Amino acid sequence: MVFERLRIRDIAKLRSVCREWKSLLESSYFRDLYRTINHRNLSSPWSILYRDQYSNTPLEFFYEKWGLKQSLGSCVSRFLHEVKAANNNKRMGALSITDGLILLGVSTNFGPNEFCVANPVLRQWIKIPQPPPCSSLDGFLGAGLVTDMNNGDLLGYKVVRYGLSGICSEWCSLFFQIYSSDSGYWTYHYVSTERSIEKRLPSNPISSNGYLHWLCRATQVIFAYDFYAPTEFCRVIDLPQGSAKTPVKADEETLTISCGSLMYMNIDTGRPNQQLKIWRLKNYMSDSSKESWELLWNLMPGLDLGLETVPVAMHPFDKEIVYLVTRKTRYSRRHAYLVSGNLGTKKFQLHKGWKQRHREFGDYQSHMFHQFVLPQRLGSFPCPPGCTLVTLPEPH
Repeated sequence: MVFERLRIRDIAKLRSVCREWKSLLESSYFRDLYRTINHRNLSSPWSILYRDQYSNTPLEFFYEKWGLKQSLGSCVSRFLHEVKAANNNKRMGALSITDGLILLGVSTNFGPNEFCVANPVLRQWIKIPQPPPCSSLDGFLGAGLVTDMNNGDLLGYKVVRYGLSGICSEWCSLFFQIYSSDSGYWTYHYVSTERSIEKRLPSNPISSNGYLHWLCRATQVIFAYDFYAPTEFCRVIDLPQGSAKTPVKADEETLTISCGSLMYMNIDTGRPNQQLKIWRLKNYMSDSSKESWELLWNLMPGLDLGLETVPVAMHPFDKEIVYLVTRKTRYSRRHAYLVSGNLGTKKFQLHKGWKQRHREFGDYQSHMFHQFVLPQRLGSFPCPPGCTLVTLPEPH
């Protein structure tokens, strides 16, 4: 009765008092009870982190009764800087964020090949063993993180390096190096896409429900692969038919997560006024794009978003709230601003507190914006065999 009224960060500390308390606070019974008592806070505090050249800057933050002296985004950013300092200040940044975990990659001349998985809530991080060398014929393009969740409990996670095999031939297949927290080993896996694929994947993957999703703009499809139900084939999902009357530029469409579903957003600039459309993926299995997607929003002409606006994210708990980046010129200088909008009321707000110098819009694609949601259930952080779980001291 006492514990259920405490803040989640206090509970994280109390687990270290004794074995009895640790066993109780990590039990499924207590987690279910805590979630029920705190049902009014279903919209957990969350933050968007913008990754700019391997730095992490909080854009938005929402927090309620969690006892944070600073914004959630500031707390996460400070934690990431502490992890960087513990790794000899190597150049590292967030590659993927999902279910309260952050995948950090150390930058090298050949892309990230050193990884850490971090849990900001518990202030813990784990250095993942370096992957074994791979054939020079296979080109790695990036990395992602997927989790194994059961009723809100984190059972395990996988670090995934992905690339293309056979890049010198006409047809390519996806190639994965997968590190599992269960086994503590890297494994290799090739999958066929059953569809032509570009020589490079144009976007970092979006992680959700054990899947990684790649938006392939040239062929207007999404490649999706479930790493906890592996097969020899990668799912190919056609984008909604008629999603844009004119060809969509690479920076005018994006994938994001909202209300537990994968969302596809695009802005059709081929009209007198821009038109914003948002679809929800409802079916991975269907071969028909009409049966796979549900159109949630189709804002008709009359919505003035400005001539240079791109969608980047949605609110994780409210499918009516969208985030965009727009460019404006002031005194002959151009800057990018964050815009939040309520699709129900069609009201949009310019956030001048986040202003970036002028760049190409490709720098503001969705993979540069990471949603970090504070988990509602506090569980242990699985440590792979042979790895060391590092706990950082509480900040003063």
